[in-house]
Amino acid sequence: MKTVDTGRKKSARISGWQWVALSIAVFVLVLSGCDKQEEAAASPKGVLRIAIGNKTTFDYMYADYFAAKFPELDVQIIPTEGTYGPGKKPLQELTKLIDEEKPDLLFTSSFDYEKLASQGKLYNLSGLIEKDRFDLNNLLPAAVDYLRIKGQGNIYGLAPKFTNSVLFYNKELFDRNHIPYPKERMTWEDLFRLAGRFPAEGGKGERVYGFHMGYMSSPQDLADYIGQAEGLGMMDAEGKKLQMQTDSWKRIYQLVVEGYRSGVLQWKYSPGKTRYDKEDVEAEDLFSAGRTAMTISNEGQLNALRQRGATFEWAMVETPSADPGHTRNPNFYLSPIYSINAQADNVMNAWKVVKYFNGAEAARIEAKTSNDLPVRKAFAQEMDGHSMEPFYPGKYEETAQSSYNENVPSTFIDQYRSVAKQQVDAMLNGEVTVEQGLQRIQEQGQQALDAAYAAEVK
Repeated sequence: MKTVDTGRKKSARISGWQWVALSIAVFVLVLSGCDKQEEAAASPKGVLRIAIGNKTTFDYMYADYFAAKFPELDVQIIPTEGTYGPGKKPLQELTKLIDEEKPDLLFTSSFDYEKLASQGKLYNLSGLIEKDRFDLNNLLPAAVDYLRIKGQGNIYGLAPKFTNSVLFYNKELFDRNHIPYPKERMTWEDLFRLAGRFPAEGGKGERVYGFHMGYMSSPQDLADYIGQAEGLGMMDAEGKKLQMQTDSWKRIYQLVVEGYRSGVLQWKYSPGKTRYDKEDVEAEDLFSAGRTAMTISNEGQLNALRQRGATFEWAMVETPSADPGHTRNPNFYLSPIYSINAQADNVMNAWKVVKYFNGAEAARIEAKTSNDLPVRKAFAQEMDGHSMEPFYPGKYEETAQSSYNENVPSTFIDQYRSVAKQQVDAMLNGEVTVEQGLQRIQEQGQQALDAAYAAEVK
């Protein structure tokens, strides 16, 4: 009290200009104090328990960032790699791990994010986003749509990067054959008609195709891909009834079967291939070798073109779709999604980490060191003179169903693929019609599904 009183007596003798100078000095000191407080707030202390694949993954991808930005955090890794494996149901295993180990921060896949959010396992970030004025407006709108749709209207995580697919085309092959370039908003029928205009020229190892997608173990895979792109599910939402004998699936199978039988699509494929050596990768990537006019691939195709030393002119457009608005793409994913456990002990520490990795500073660093697609579009880099614009959709809408269903017994998948491949081969060889083949897939597949559920009960 005495000191305060003395200060008041002295202040009575300070002149006007001295008051101004003193006010400025106090203002600077206050700002300085705020800066130090903000710096302290940006460098949280205490424990942060992170659920991620394993410590090696964390060290490789994140340790340097944490050492630089969060040096006082005591990071404890909770491995999630044990949740996957033969006979396991990953979502159930992950849910059990969250309940028992209580991680603060989760690196989730798109599927895990959606399911965990619906189970109330993830912290709703909407309030923190609003409180801290986190700039959602600078993120790709489709990414925000994606998070909200899968979060049933709320945001339970943020993701700094995404993957997507586009249609790549070889401009030189189109020019040589006097064929117009692919256009935006094509349907799958448009694509196959365009591919069919390329002549069947070239011998073994030199044949040029109109369209080719690599890493297909059979033509069945291409049919499944197109079905997913059009929002079709192979079974009902409960995973109990197959739904393959429909007009939509019939149209897709006819497209694929006719494409392979006519030679528009590459006939040779690699059944049962699980490991790809350098030679296998090159054989699967006909586009980079200049041997297919069109392919559908993700951003990894850009690196493949560089590595193969491709010299031809190429360009990109959006992928085909039966959706008039072209707002659905089965290859649009956010991964990883940074989420917080709804029961986290260290919510604010986790939130500061989520904010940083999804902020402008981290995006700026990643843009210099990575070819990933940033959700912050302002940091998207051109690739060999090509804009990344085709990868960036204006909005996102959910496909009707995913081909993956957690309820379906894992033993069913291999059985179904065996049934489907046998019937597709019969279609290709002219032994059955597409309609007959689909009827057999429906009947034999349903029998296999029922048997798989019955075996689980035992």
